[in-house]
Amino acid sequence: MMDCSQVRDAFIAGRALSKAEAQAHLDACPECAALFENDAELGHALAAQIPADRGFPEELFGAIEARVERETGLRAWLRSRPSGLRFQLIALSVILVVLVAGGMLHRPDFAAYPVLRLVILLGSYFIAVLLAVGKELTFPARSGKFLDYAPLVLFGLSLPFLAAFAPATEQSRQAGPEGALGCFLYGALFTLPVGILLWAFDRDDRPTLRTVCLSAAALGLSANLVLELHCPSGHPLHLLLGHASLGLAWLASWFVTRRLSRA
Repeated sequence: MMDCSQVRDAFIAGRALSKAEAQAHLDACPECAALFENDAELGHALAAQIPADRGFPEELFGAIEARVERETGLRAWLRSRPSGLRFQLIALSVILVVLVAGGMLHRPDFAAYPVLRLVILLGSYFIAVLLAVGKELTFPARSGKFLDYAPLVLFGLSLPFLAAFAPATEQSRQAGPEGALGCFLYGALFTLPVGILLWAFDRDDRPTLRTVCLSAAALGLSANLVLELHCPSGHPLHLLLGHASLGLAWLASWFVTRRLSRA
């Protein structure tokens, strides 16, 4: 059976050590098991910072052990799920929210809603949500710079503003600006579960700027998916204040939460 030193030396040497080779040791050693989580992300990251002629210092494994002990509870379990599963759960939560809040409580002029607009607009929203969430939950994307994803963030935040000037039906064109606050609260309430899931699945204790912006874009688009199916108003002021502003509001709330967590 392998021991700790063999596991550490394999990472430092860059040798492709499979989890199966060391499974018997990992079952009894949580410190080494932590190195193999998420496709050995932690083990490779630590090895990259240590010269090949030096081993992992013992105090480093003490820190890992302390970190493992902190990672307990429901959120720790959720964060440890594979990226593919976390992505699927987020996508499913968005679909459920849209079906419940937008589909079942749909707008009174839904029968006159243009099918082509439904396919293009809602399809664009949903695809953008999947892109934002997918970029955020996959490790290769998380290692990139924020500027690499700025176009996606800008697209996600601006798309609802563009849609605000294109009423869907004749009834929506005749609506006034009233009720914007109600729609804002409705969209925020029903996307709150998605926001909680994004927070629970995030493996960073302190969200990065990329995380904040991609999450806000995904939540804003999810809220507009709901409201596009729920609200019959097509008045630009109503849509700008009650619908399109939700992405920016989620962005602001993430920043406030981030600042409070540092206090």
